[in-house]
Amino acid sequence: MSRAPFPLSILLLGLACGAPKAPVPATAPEPFKPLLVLRPTAVALIPGASQAFQAEINYPEGVRPLRQPVAWSVIEPDGGTITPAGLYTAPARYGTFHVEARREDFPEVRVAATVVVR
Repeated sequence: MSRAPFPLSILLLGLACGAPKAPVPATAPEPFKPLLVLRPTAVALIPGASQAFQAEINYPEGVRPLRQPVAWSVIEPDGGTITPAGLYTAPARYGTFHVEARREDFPEVRVAATVVVR
């Protein structure tokens, strides 16, 4: 009985380990897409009442700001007031008004909520 100089399993293992590997194509990371979600999106208030608004935003990987970069405003003149923290106070008159939140780090990203004062 003749024996092969190497067992077949060693030969196959050598071929598998020594075979050239196909390069793995590099994929570009997805570009960051800034988001801004405003809550609530619509409210009804009586004149002079207040409503807290909240903004939820995402950040690029590795970025953690010291404060949330959101600017608040009321779109209509004399449509009430809003604080830097998002606390809206309705005017003393009836009407439909809009509270806007805008990302300061991405100023083109803005959303608005509707406020009906009646």
